Amino acid sequence: MICKKCGSDNQQQFSAEMNVHFPGREGLSKPTVMLFPQVVICLNCGFGEFAVSNAELQRLAMSTGVSK
Repeated sequence: MICKKCGSDNQQQFSAEMNVHFPGREGLSKPTVMLFPQVVICLNCGFGEFAVSNAELQRLAMSTGVSK
């Protein structure tokens, strides 16, 4: 893969865990959603990207009241 920011091919994939918090004051009362994506990080410029799995995406959508 080529980095979308700097064009380098010096990228590496890493396992990650993220705790998603919902925005705004109303988000404080919503439970967070844990995600476990594979993150691709450019080792030249630090740009990173990841995709959310369908199951995690559905949990996020349900938590926001948006059905997928």
